[in-house]
Amino acid sequence: MAGEQSEAFPPELRDWVERKATERDTDPETILARAAAVYRTLDAEADDPSETRLDELDAEVDDVVDRVAAVEDDLDEKIDDVRERVIQIKRETDAKAPRDHGHPDLEERVDATAQAAADADAKVDDLADRLDRGFENYEEILEYLTDAADDLDEKTDTLASAVVDLRAELQRVAAAEHDRQAVDELRTAANRHGERTAACGDCDATVDLGLLARARCPHCEATFVDFDPASGFFGSATLQTGDHPALTDGTDDFSVPNDPADLFDVEVGGSSDD
Repeated sequence: MAGEQSEAFPPELRDWVERKATERDTDPETILARAAAVYRTLDAEADDPSETRLDELDAEVDDVVDRVAAVEDDLDEKIDDVRERVIQIKRETDAKAPRDHGHPDLEERVDATAQAAADADAKVDDLADRLDRGFENYEEILEYLTDAADDLDEKTDTLASAVVDLRAELQRVAAAEHDRQAVDELRTAANRHGERTAACGDCDATVDLGLLARARCPHCEATFVDFDPASGFFGSATLQTGDHPALTDGTDDFSVPNDPADLFDVEVGGSSDD
């Protein structure tokens, strides 16, 4: 029935209804119902321009302003927190990587995250400017606020996901650096005693330290933890096996969860009521 009625509308009005339905991911009938509700509300206000009704409208506008201000403050805090965490993770990564080693992918992620934070800042500033200009068009302002809130939710979700990705990248880099240092220590100990090869402490296979890429036996995957020089004239050097101390990435004080939604202890990208 509503579809038949919409066919009777002027083309401009029908196009507007269909466009709004597409933007809101709903059907034209819902848009028409909302438009009718707004019309009835405005018509009732025109028939009853009493001071009581005007006071109620003022109170509603004040409530919207307060809620938007609270959203701005909350977003400012979240954006600042994400920016600080991204910078700290970048510093940790730069400190752990060798001087001649680069991570272009990681740098691109950091730049993208910083740009997302700047975009969110600009969005909040634009929202504040529109609010300062007043509520000359009440319906337009409410529609803009809804769209802005949805956009900011998406940007917050993007920032949280970027921080989680950076944390995972930092852990990978830290693990690689930890393994490289372990191999360097084994080679240094072997060179000190004039040895190049040693037997694995688990499988007794001969391991060439010059070809060792990880602190693990290439034959049995046992983890090497120490180098024991040869004892006696016919003895051979041994690579002792065991477990390395637990690896830390230097970010324990600001641990980032694996789930982006837990980054701010709030729901990220949640839906807002129309």
